[in-house]
Amino acid sequence: MAIRTIEHDASLDEIWNILVWEEARLTKDKNASDLAPEVAEHITRWKAVENGQREAWRAEIIAQAAVSAGDDDLDDTTAAIDRSLLHVVGERGAPRYVRYFKKTRSDITRLGLESQLGAVREWPASLKTEAEADLQALGARLDANVADGDAAITSRRTSAAATADHRVREIVRFIDDVNAARRTRYGLLIQRGETLGLAKDWPNRFFKRGSSAPKAKSE
Repeated sequence: MAIRTIEHDASLDEIWNILVWEEARLTKDKNASDLAPEVAEHITRWKAVENGQREAWRAEIIAQAAVSAGDDDLDDTTAAIDRSLLHVVGERGAPRYVRYFKKTRSDITRLGLESQLGAVREWPASLKTEAEADLQALGARLDANVADGDAAITSRRTSAAATADHRVREIVRFIDDVNAARRTRYGLLIQRGETLGLAKDWPNRFFKRGSSAPKAKSE
């Protein structure tokens, strides 16, 4: 009976569970304990790979927090522009108001950051040329919000790409190396079991069957 191959979409938690169990199981058998150190080496390497994944995830969370902050700041500035324009023109149907708010303020602020940036991106240049100092100041404020928002969106894309890169470059390679080592070890155990006249299922006793651990985080 062949051993189960660890799939490329396995989570690092699942791989850790497999390695720790197999190291312990080898250690408990006098005829196989000499093979445990190799598994221990993979556990040590696992820690470095897992740390890399955590750092990639941390960067994603930080980037998403920046997107959230940028969205809130943009909403606040959009609301301030709405109030200032209403104070100047008196009603939402006025041409100067509609120049900016072709949709309602709530429709605009309801958008996610990237979509909202698209809706207001051209506003700063016009607001800075308005006669009222308050609107000019809001134009400069909005200009800064757009720059910050663009940076946050770029950071989110970059961090997501880094997480995907880490999986295919580090985690998948690690899984391939672990699988290769496990297959080699299985072959050695089969030969040893035959040489020592051990039970037919003896080689399979050192490989964990099944797992309830989660699959990899979706990218």
